[in-house]
Amino acid sequence: VLEPLRAQNYVVVVPAKSSERTVFALEKFTIPDDKQLVIEVAEKDGGRHQSFVVENEDIVRANVIDELSIQ
Repeated sequence: VLEPLRAQNYVVVVPAKSSERTVFALEKFTIPDDKQLVIEVAEKDGGRHQSFVVENEDIVRANVIDELSIQ
């Protein structure tokens, strides 16, 4: 389990028929070629569940954020 170091625009409730975007910052890491990072989001007391896979190639192509402006 990886714990985020920071979060920008972290929300715990998303109203119906709306969307939100949160950015989580993690410590620098790599994923071996035979492994995957699976990110899962589940609705509390609900049936909706989303997951997606991040591969090492995605992390290698990511941009470094030197400064994160928090509003």
